[in-house]
Amino acid sequence: MTLIQAASGNEKLNTLRHFFNNHHDKLLCTASADGQPNVAFMGTPRQLPDGTIEFEISDEASVTLRNIQQNRSVVFIAWETGERARDYCGARIHAQVTEIHDKGEKLERIRQNILLKHGAHKAAELRATVSCVITRVRPIVDRGQLWDQPPFID
Repeated sequence: MTLIQAASGNEKLNTLRHFFNNHHDKLLCTASADGQPNVAFMGTPRQLPDGTIEFEISDEASVTLRNIQQNRSVVFIAWETGERARDYCGARIHAQVTEIHDKGEKLERIRQNILLKHGAHKAAELRATVSCVITRVRPIVDRGQLWDQPPFID
């Protein structure tokens, strides 16, 4: 059982997974060992039924990959826009990187799937696949409410 399941129960985990997996573009926030921040626009992160988040890295000179090798704490941001910033909804999902595969069976299986869907060029770009465990979830606009509740009630 992951931390998010223990804290919120399976229903909340399913709600978060549905929201996360149905918002294609997400931000991934990382920091180097000395605290230099980086934000990357990511399309591949997905939350598995057990709450684990997985994603792939394809950039040759990836600041993100270098950062998570040095500092395994990350934050994903998935959101829906609102009329004003205070009306945005979504989640800041804090996680801890548990695995980085830059070779091996898992990476090759994913590379094969990419080859079938997107061709040899995209498959050749794959550098790593990463797994994370969720440690905390906060709303985009945090006024003390749960992540899936509006920050302001007019």
